[in-house]
Amino acid sequence: MSYSTRDRTANQPQSIHEPPYVEVDGLLFYKEAGKQPEFLDAAFVTILFGERVVIDHLVMLFSSSVDLTQYANRLIQYGAKTIEGPGIWPQDFCPGFTTFPADLTMYLLSVLMPSGGILVLAAPHASSDQLDRLLQERGLNTVHHVALRTNDINAAAEVWQSKGFVPLSVAPQDDGCLCQWSFKNSARQIIELIHRRCVEGATFSCQNIAALRLTEET
Repeated sequence: MSYSTRDRTANQPQSIHEPPYVEVDGLLFYKEAGKQPEFLDAAFVTILFGERVVIDHLVMLFSSSVDLTQYANRLIQYGAKTIEGPGIWPQDFCPGFTTFPADLTMYLLSVLMPSGGILVLAAPHASSDQLDRLLQERGLNTVHHVALRTNDINAAAEVWQSKGFVPLSVAPQDDGCLCQWSFKNSARQIIELIHRRCVEGATFSCQNIAALRLTEET
């Protein structure tokens, strides 16, 4: 699915905003105020683990598709636009993925905020699946992952590895348009590096997101 974004390149000077999350012992949790659309929309250029970052997308978890839909309606009223979903991933997005682990399926909807940042909303598909276990462990304010926009994924990887984040795969996932690489620290907080080569880009390819989700099994 294609969409237009404002020019939010990683090296473009922009004002730094207060982050929508707090860091607690290496884990990220949304502030209650940070979930407000107005606050969130301004926070895509911010600070993460002491580093100035341009956030490509944030992932917010919900306990059910009903709660997710209610929140999505708030975002749409604010001016966000749905760019992916809603539906069950991968069944409703990638029909050929018939053998994908049921434990890693999820209810998914992505929106483009007026500022050009993407917010991915996800909810468990079934009781006790991977997302449900994560919510039980960390609570509804947990930040599943933050994706950081970069124009040089290998240089960015060196920066985050120096901060104690280790790659979840030996190389990035690259579909020719999106190049994505997930990292995790000792607290098991995930960040993702993403390089978008396409001006009118897709959200996430089936190839990339499947590979990234599978790394979360480790």
